Amino acid sequence: MSFNYHKRITLIPKLLHLTIGTHGWSLSLGGRRAHLTRDSHGRRGAAVRLPGGFTWRRHSRRHRH
Repeated sequence: MSFNYHKRITLIPKLLHLTIGTHGWSLSLGGRRAHLTRDSHGRRGAAVRLPGGFTWRRHSRRHRH
């Protein structure tokens, strides 16, 4: 059994949120319809909610050098 914890902190209402959890942090910019994310592991993401219950999501992985 594993335990996870996360806390969402609103930095700018309806625009910017910081989420802190057991595995790192993430920053979300945008609202419910569309938002961009960035996390402590270097991953980026974008999501857009479309009419009819559809959602488009795109995630990128961290580039290793």
